[in-house]
Amino acid sequence: MKMKFCLSCNKELVGRSDKKFCDTECRSTYHNTNRPLHEISIQKINSALRKNRSLLAHFCPSGKGTVKKEVLEQLGYRVDLFTQIYPFKTGTYFFCYEYGYLPIKEKGIDKMLIIQKQDYMDKLTYSPWSIKIEK
Repeated sequence: MKMKFCLSCNKELVGRSDKKFCDTECRSTYHNTNRPLHEISIQKINSALRKNRSLLAHFCPSGKGTVKKEVLEQLGYRVDLFTQIYPFKTGTYFFCYEYGYLPIKEKGIDKMLIIQKQDYMDKLTYSPWSIKIEK
């Protein structure tokens, strides 16, 4: 009988004849290191979006809050990543799942007015073609 070895750690396998890994940890390690590059990219973006959402939620405990942009960026917030855009008369809100912010300037300081998504916002529509790009 031919000996088989774990695809991850190369230990000898004992048990079923079709076994490829010695345990769950080795199976996970193997698949995590052999993922396609696009999957790794997706995971990084999703991780950053979750972090953005978490930070917005932290600074918006009662449904509304204001924080300096600099503070959020120091904590790792990425303003270039968001999940939805809601244009209002007062400005454009950038959402990360159910929390969003309106960029504001108060006494020359860049701040973010953070809000929690409301039900009526689901009825709003947005078209990227409606934006006027300034040159």
